Amino acid sequence: MMNSTLPQIAMIYTNAPSELAEFVPESLDIHYYSSVKKLKKALRSNTPEKIFFHIIDAQSESDSIEIVDYVRTALASHSSTLVIFVSDTVSTTPSQIMNKADVDDVIRLNKEDTTFVQRKIARIIKRIIINKKHLMEKDAQVNMLTSVNRFSHQRQNIQALIASYAEALLQFCGGHSGLVVTPAKVTSVQTSQPSISQSQLDTVDDDTKQYIINLALQCKAPVVNLSPELEAMQALIEILPNPVASYLVFPLIVYNNNLASIICFISEDALDSVSTTQLNVMRDASLQLKIILERRFAESRMATHYQRLKETLAELQTTQNHLIHAEKMASVGHMAAGIAHEINNPLAFVISNFDPLDHYVETLISMVDLHEQLIQSINEIEQPVNQKLTQSIQSFKQTSEIDFVTEDIKALVHDSKEGLLRVRDIISDLGSYSRKESLENQLLNLSEVISETVRMLKYELSDEVEVQLLIDSDIQITSHKGFIQQILANLVKNAIQAHATSDKQTQQKIIKVEVTEKTECVLINVSDNAGGIPEKSRKHVFDPFFTTKDVGKGTGMGLSVCSNLAKKMHGTLTLAPMEESNDLDTTFTLKLPKQVGDE
Repeated sequence: MMNSTLPQIAMIYTNAPSELAEFVPESLDIHYYSSVKKLKKALRSNTPEKIFFHIIDAQSESDSIEIVDYVRTALASHSSTLVIFVSDTVSTTPSQIMNKADVDDVIRLNKEDTTFVQRKIARIIKRIIINKKHLMEKDAQVNMLTSVNRFSHQRQNIQALIASYAEALLQFCGGHSGLVVTPAKVTSVQTSQPSISQSQLDTVDDDTKQYIINLALQCKAPVVNLSPELEAMQALIEILPNPVASYLVFPLIVYNNNLASIICFISEDALDSVSTTQLNVMRDASLQLKIILERRFAESRMATHYQRLKETLAELQTTQNHLIHAEKMASVGHMAAGIAHEINNPLAFVISNFDPLDHYVETLISMVDLHEQLIQSINEIEQPVNQKLTQSIQSFKQTSEIDFVTEDIKALVHDSKEGLLRVRDIISDLGSYSRKESLENQLLNLSEVISETVRMLKYELSDEVEVQLLIDSDIQITSHKGFIQQILANLVKNAIQAHATSDKQTQQKIIKVEVTEKTECVLINVSDNAGGIPEKSRKHVFDPFFTTKDVGKGTGMGLSVCSNLAKKMHGTLTLAPMEESNDLDTTFTLKLPKQVGDE
């Protein structure tokens, strides 16, 4: 539906314009040229769709052929229509000229049949106009479809894309004014042609705007109203730059919802070119836009969901790290009573040592005073006094058991030092275990790590339970110390608790920690002979919140957390089948790669 008002400009090369006057239509906007150079200059600036040449002699024939060749070759213009008029006085025939020049037509100006020549020229001009019209329609169609593709290829704001498409659609349908209508507002389509401005549109009353919104948003497919009732929108019609004979409503549908609608107002002279083909093109464009918009909205939602999932995963990771540390701190809480007892034992005998130490120190001070007096009397050479002091020293030495004091004070100091060192080691082990370490791996000596862990749990062991460590002192791996300690502490503590609650009668209660070195990995087995885990419970031991302990005595998170820690170190934590535990009842195997990434 293109506008039929097209410019009719023509260039004519002639040396006798008066001869052409009776043949060329007066409606043409004609520019005459008699100079080849001036015509070529004009053609470089603007090549019109119609160029006529007037041959009246051999020179004008040569010049015309030269200009034709210049247009077709130098300017590479094949869309311009080139027509040669041949005067009656020229002997060259039209067919001969057609063989020499790449022109669309050659017309001999027969003055005896002027009407025939005029009609032929009019037909040529009409054909040019129709071709130009089809070309403009094709350009408008390409422009509209390109605007459709921008919705998928460009990440512009959706409102900007709709405005761009509305302008292309307005050109395609030959409309003079357009509106973009959403459920919230009505905006004008800004074009290079005179149209309604947004400030003019703002003056329209709210009732008229609401009518337009209802009219536009109820459409589900492109529709042209050829006999519209304009009374309800008269306030809008009055401010449009041209009269309205029809209007097009083009909806943008997303998931059966009208995202927005474009209204194009069409004048009377543009209705003559209403085409079913163009309506079909618009329907196809509407369907394509629907697919593109739905895909774009789906991608947007997917991106939003992906970001939310990413944030949730990060939160879960943080929560998991907190849970791991919380499980460790829960173990520390359970250890607190035993640790207090373990620290109180060395502190008690250290404190009790200070009473005799205080007495011993006073004794030694008195002994030193006596010796000082003796030395002073010797210096004064008073024999009776010397003898008396010597007797006093011997007597004090016997009554205070000075030899025993000097011997026992060394033992007291040594025992006190050992007790304080024991307190230091307990606090150090507890601090090392409970510290929230980073996830960095380090080279570890497994013998030292396991010994330190078992030593920390020694206070929970009764005299009836024997812990056996079968570890090669040279085994080293690169892994996470804190994770390994937390897993081993949990497994050993479970074994201790299993012995405490077991009804099994055994000569010796055993917890065995054994390390086996393989080519690419190490296996750490923690076993006990406390009666084993019931078959129905074995497949659930690593499930979160599963516990066989009484209510309030276990969270059921210990082994689940340990399993996740093993996976973090690229290893596994498994419960061996009962038949593989040999003479023991329960065996947990922690399998770890020697180097991170090996397993």
